[in-house]
Amino acid sequence: MASSSYHDALDRQYGKKDSTKIIVAIKAIRNTHNDYGYRRITIELKKQDFQVNHKRILRIMRENNLLCHAYDRNVHKYNSYKGRVGKVAPNRVNRRFSTDRPYQKVVTDVTELRWGNNSTNKRAYFTAYIDLFNSEVLSWSLELHPTVKFVMSPLTEL
Repeated sequence: MASSSYHDALDRQYGKKDSTKIIVAIKAIRNTHNDYGYRRITIELKKQDFQVNHKRILRIMRENNLLCHAYDRNVHKYNSYKGRVGKVAPNRVNRRFSTDRPYQKVVTDVTELRWGNNSTNKRAYFTAYIDLFNSEVLSWSLELHPTVKFVMSPLTEL
């Protein structure tokens, strides 16, 4: 070990820093400003002539359970599901997707198509009616809004 590193370690006393003065100062700041996080508390401590790093303040606040929780956000994706609305049709297909006669089983689904970036995110909706006899697309529709008219209009074309 270089002598300069040894004397630097002695001067700093690695791992033996006393944080009691800082903890008392943090608690005093938290009593007057309970919504201050570690960044603002670091600024306040520097105004009080403490030579501290924000990472050390964050570590001390975590260890002593002094972190601010006033601005914690519950961030979640938007979900428009409002429960079961309307009448649910009986399950007549019951996972039997093959048939021996055309037009016996015709199915559909609505697919959302997105394009553009986050600021100009655009959406379109696509539905297709498929005959399960030969997987032929019988009719389809493309609209900007998923309405009942949009889903039912391909049926009139059949």
